[in-house]
This record gives sequence, C-alpha cells and structure tokens, in this order.
Amino acid sequence: MSAFVGKPTSGGGDFSFWRRRSLRWQVMAAVVVINLCAALVAFVVVILNAQRATRLEMLSSVAIAERLVQETAERLAETAGGGVSLTQLPLHITGLRHVRIHIEDPTGRILAEAPSSTAAHGEDDETGEVPGWFTALVTVEPAGKTIPVVENGRTIGLVRISGEASDEIAEVWQDMSDLALLAMVVNIVILAALHLVLGRLLQPLQRLSAGLHELEEGHFEHRLKLPRVRELARIVERFNALGTALNMARQDNLRLNERLVRVQDDERRQIAADLHDELGPCLFGLRANLESIGRLLDRLDAEPAGRIGERVATMSDILDRVQEGNRGLLRRIRPMALGHVPLSAVIAELLADFERHAPDRRFDLWLDNVAEHYADSLEITVYRCVQEAVTNALRHGQAGRIAVSLREEVNGERLSLAVEDDGLGLQPGSTPGFGLIGIEERIGALGGSWQLAPVAPRGMRLEIGLPIRAADSLPPRRERATAS
Repeated sequence: MSAFVGKPTSGGGDFSFWRRRSLRWQVMAAVVVINLCAALVAFVVVILNAQRATRLEMLSSVAIAERLVQETAERLAETAGGGVSLTQLPLHITGLRHVRIHIEDPTGRILAEAPSSTAAHGEDDETGEVPGWFTALVTVEPAGKTIPVVENGRTIGLVRISGEASDEIAEVWQDMSDLALLAMVVNIVILAALHLVLGRLLQPLQRLSAGLHELEEGHFEHRLKLPRVRELARIVERFNALGTALNMARQDNLRLNERLVRVQDDERRQIAADLHDELGPCLFGLRANLESIGRLLDRLDAEPAGRIGERVATMSDILDRVQEGNRGLLRRIRPMALGHVPLSAVIAELLADFERHAPDRRFDLWLDNVAEHYADSLEITVYRCVQEAVTNALRHGQAGRIAVSLREEVNGERLSLAVEDDGLGLQPGSTPGFGLIGIEERIGALGGSWQLAPVAPRGMRLEIGLPIRAADSLPPRRERATAS
C-alpha cells in the first residue's frame, strides 16, 4: 500500500504545526488562549477602574483635608486668642489618607509636614512593593489645593495639600495580585480536569483509529465497543457496520476466487482427460501402424524397403517427440495421478522426476500427518507450489540441496508447506516471475498465506499455509514419513 503526501499550499502552510497536534492539545491550547485573552481584558478593565477610583479618591481626600485644615486653623485661632501657631497645626491634622500636607512660611520654606495615615500607624510605605510599570499605568494627574493661613489680616503661612495615590495603588496591586493568583490556581485546576475529561472522551477516537488500522491490515472481523457518547457511538456503529460489510465482501471474493480456481482446475482436468483419452489412443494407433509397416518391409525389395524404412524411422522419431510433448503437456496442465493416488506419493514422484533430470542435486521430503487426499483445488495448489519453487531453486538459485516439508497443523485445519534451498536466493533488483505471481494468486484465492524469506548462511525459504476446507470426510491419514 502506498500513500501520497502532498505539499501544503501557501495559504494553509501556516497551520501545519497546528494540524500536527492532537485534538486534546488543540482544545487545551484554545482554552489557554481564551483565558489569556480574558485575563488581558480583565487587566485593562482593572487598570481603568483603578485610575478612576484613584482620581476620585484623591479629589475626595483633598476636599476633606481642605475642610479639616480650615476648621483646625479657625479652632486654633479661637483658642489662642486670635493667633495661630504654624508649628502646632500639623499635630491636629494627622492621619489623613491619600494626601500630603506641607506647611510653609510666606517665603515658601517648608516648616512642617503633617504625618500621613501610614506614618501615623507606624507602617512602611507600600509603594516599594508595587512594580514601577504598574504604578506608571495607574498614576493619574495629582490633585492639589493651597490654603493661606491668615492672622490679623496678614498671611503668615501656607498649607499645601496634594493628592497621594501610592497607598491606593498599593491596595489595587494587592487586590489584583490576589485575584491573579486565585485565577491561576482555578485555571490550573480547570486545565487538569479538562485534560482528564478529554482523555476519557477521546478514548473512543483512539480505539477507532486502532480499529481502522486493523481494517487496513485486513482484520475485517475486528469490532469496537460502543462508547457512552452518543455522537461517537454513531461513528462506532458505522465502523462496525463497515467491518461487517468488508468481511462479507471478502468472504464473497474468497468464495468467488475459489470457485474460479475450481472452474479452471475442472477445465484443465477435462483438457488433460481429453488429451489422455483422445490423443493417447491415436498416438498408440500410429505407433502400432508404424510397427506393422516395419514388419511388412521384409516382403519388399531391398531398394524400396530401404527408402520406406527411412520414412518409417523418421515418422517414429516424430511420434516419440509428440508422445513426449503430450506427456509434458499433461504434467503441466494437470498430473493424471492427482486424485487417484495419495498426495504424498504425487509429491514424491515429482521430486523423483526432478532428481532424474538433475542427478547431481539432493532432494529431501518430509511428510507429517498428511492425509491421502484433500480437496482437488488444494492438491493441485500444493503440487504447483512445489513444482514452481523447486524449478526456481534449480534454474535461478543454482541450489545444490532442496528440502520439501508438508504437514497438517492446527488440529487438521491448515496444511503447511515449506520449500527451502541453499541457492543464491533473490538477486538485488530482481522482480517476481509469472510463476510466483501465479502462486500468489492461487494461494490468495484459497484464503491462504505465503512468505518468501532468505535463510542463513545462504538460500531461500518459501512458506505456504492453506486452510483445509474438505466437505467430505477424508480418508485415514498416513503415518509420518521421511524420504530423501
């Protein structure tokens, strides 16, 4: 089986990496990308809300601080009899959040700074924990207010109030960090659960892939268990139906091929019978008439008798060649002994015939639990396989020793044939001949299998397995025999 792999087009080449990933990987990657996009949107929303909240908080804090400063200055003026002490003012306006208060003299020199809420509680500045990039994103334009301190109609100082967003930014950063950590933990848990759930859901697809591989290998009887997912169950039902249909089609093809083989064997048997029954007697009659003419030559004169004798001798030689060709043709079409004598005897006679033509080669035959007769198509297949394998070993492999073994296996359900030689084996670049192609077609038609493999240190081994499908009861099996 060959497969064609095309090059991706320019439009779809960017997705080749994505296509090579598993469905579980793609789904989880899509979930991660969606979560990242959602996190980015949430981050933008948090920044915008933080900017708005910081701006409102600073404006509100500045307004509160302004009222507090004014009220404190008025109260101190009443208490001091119309005078305000700038050094005492910071002590009464402490603990304000989101603002910084500086007290200056008329020349702009800072006299004091009111402690903020963070300093009042003895806490460290939280801005050191906030990254600079986050502070830059959240920081807004500072709000400020300047309040003059007047005593007896004269300005004795200034109170400058400026918005301070650091503690608000620190709170936003802390809240966002906690939320991000919680979201990360939740996403990890979701991804782990999704990984497990997808594994359970995609198991039927993996079994379906393995089942398709079984069908590709020719195991059409393979079936899959229905999954619990309705959509996948429908696909598996179609797969099982496909396997059933393919198995039925293969059985029909096997029956058809076996029937074709039987028809061919019947035709060959009929042709062989006609050659033997029709042409054989005719040749025998010609032989008898030639011998009769030879006996009549003694009654003729020497000169015509000599000429006629030469013609008779020529005709006798031609008749010998015709008879030899007829016997060879009968052996090629169908050995007449098949069906009449045990199969083991026919195979032994075939090897003996090879030995007569190649006396310098060695031929071994092993028979193990072989019945006397099998189905006609099975016997002729075994005979042709042995004939073709031995011929190839002698003609192409130049083998010096050829071993043939025939035995029944699997409780009489399979006939195993092996032909091994010590020849040259298959040469590099060689192609199977018509003989091997014919063997493959005949074995495939009978539902058998075959394998041709090299053996160490040299030679080839042909192994053939044929199912035994005998309708009638077989004759008693012969005992194990060994011939060489």
